[in-house]
Amino acid sequence: METKVPFYNIANIFLPGLVFIGSCILLFLDETKTLVDSITALGSTGLEVLITVSCFALAYEVGYFIFRLGAVGIEPILKKLFGWTDYKEFIAAGKTSEKAFKKLDMLSQEYGYSRTQITLFIALAVLTGVKMHWWIMGVCIFFVILFVLTARGHMKKMQVAVVQYLAVKNTENQVEKND
Repeated sequence: METKVPFYNIANIFLPGLVFIGSCILLFLDETKTLVDSITALGSTGLEVLITVSCFALAYEVGYFIFRLGAVGIEPILKKLFGWTDYKEFIAAGKTSEKAFKKLDMLSQEYGYSRTQITLFIALAVLTGVKMHWWIMGVCIFFVILFVLTARGHMKKMQVAVVQYLAVKNTENQVEKND
């Protein structure tokens, strides 16, 4: 069985899940040590492999939850803050064969990555606030702001590309009407 996982899924789902779980391990170090001690007390039963595989699966699921939470919760906020183009126009501009509009796919992926990172660092800011690690919370908030600005930049570039596409399309339609 051959399984290929797209890089987009690794960068947007698996890695944020690993970062979140790794951060939770560091934030809840005492509880983690207790759990590890209880597992190692069982001896070498092969359970380590099962736990390792389970942790990777858990990281993917947590990352997927963060990814979807970003799509459902963060994206509407970003769209209200920075505006958005009509989805049909965006898709049409992305499907055109002109090289100028091919960058939309890359910009869309980078925007999705930024949106996921915003969600991840908001979650980490909340967790660090609960544990009262204020300076780490400040770092998380800094990263939220950084990725919001990054998402804004990608959104503005995509909007400009779609507007350019519509201008070209309207010009072509005018030429066809005049012929």
